[in-house]
Amino acid sequence: MNVSTAETIEMIGQIAVVAAVIWLLVTFVLQTIAAVRGSKRASRWAPQFVRVAAVSLAGLVVSAKAVHATAMPEQTSPESDDRESSLSLTDTALLGSVATNVALGSYLVAKKRSELRKMTYGSASIDDVTSGQNFEQRDTYRPHSRSDSGNWQVIVRVLGPPSAEDRDGRRVTFSKGKALELLVWMAEHRGSSLRSAARTALWDGDVRDATFANVVSEVRRGLNSAVGEPPDDEWLPRTFSDRLPLHDGVVTDAQLLAVELDRFESGDKQESQAGLVSCLDRVTNLPFSGVNYAWADAEGITTSHVILVVRAAVHLAELAIGNGDTTLLFSSTERGLRVLPGHEELVLLRMRGHAQLGNRAAIRLEWESYSRAVESDAWAGGEPSEALRAAAEELARV
Repeated sequence: MNVSTAETIEMIGQIAVVAAVIWLLVTFVLQTIAAVRGSKRASRWAPQFVRVAAVSLAGLVVSAKAVHATAMPEQTSPESDDRESSLSLTDTALLGSVATNVALGSYLVAKKRSELRKMTYGSASIDDVTSGQNFEQRDTYRPHSRSDSGNWQVIVRVLGPPSAEDRDGRRVTFSKGKALELLVWMAEHRGSSLRSAARTALWDGDVRDATFANVVSEVRRGLNSAVGEPPDDEWLPRTFSDRLPLHDGVVTDAQLLAVELDRFESGDKQESQAGLVSCLDRVTNLPFSGVNYAWADAEGITTSHVILVVRAAVHLAELAIGNGDTTLLFSSTERGLRVLPGHEELVLLRMRGHAQLGNRAAIRLEWESYSRAVESDAWAGGEPSEALRAAAEELARV
């Protein structure tokens, strides 16, 4: 290699480095400006670390503006001016920290949703859409379920806005705000329901004994008023220890769905189809939607319920595809997409259903809806799947 060639290569490398630095700076500035203006969309060409840094900086800028905008000019002494300046800086730092944490939390949630969308639960992958080949089932999650779930008297709804009902659909009401949350927590922690754990989860441990006792009594009173006392025991049996047991007659809709899904996967699918459909019909929205149950997200319970619903929806949709039952196909996939919009396998199954009906326009609409759902989580770096795009184009040509 002669000298001129080496110099040319070195110059090209330097130009590439300068271009890369300029590109990063430009994308960082543009993303920061967009975040300051309140836009949640991000350039898909910006690396993820640039997006996170830009959103964090925007949070600091917005919080600083908010503090200075609310400051009231007053006639004060130099000493008070110094104190107010110090307080203003402290408020700015605190608000900036909160904004940064919110931004990072949003990023992590969006990233997790993006990963869940790509998880495959059934037996037909995107690449095998036209060949009909099978692949190894990747999901192994199986939530705890009860063998005596058919004898329940109260169902705690968690696959959507939390609530409690009896077998006839009559709502169980409580006069204290924390009573329903405590009932939900106990139903979700049946094997490890302790008073100390409940107090930590619902009040961060900072709650008076009398307040906690009143909430427990309100749960017992609400169940007795709506359903009546159970013949064998109390809904919340009284103990003189840290244990906080819950009667076996109280179950969650997620537990019932888990039981029916186990029966469907291990037994005759045609015979267990009706039970699984009935449980999936109870899904109304994202688990714990409309409430702020921080413990459910922190313990991964919300994610586990999302995976459970998607698994059930995929299994029913695949059975419906084989039987030519497009009504069941679209109803089951719709329930799954309520908890996880843009899930690739569910979208693919809906496209296959439209292809069976010869509805090419519906295939295009499904692709457009999926693309919008994925692009709305731009902070997670989500982009529409090229494999799903190819599958949609192939199905539209059939």
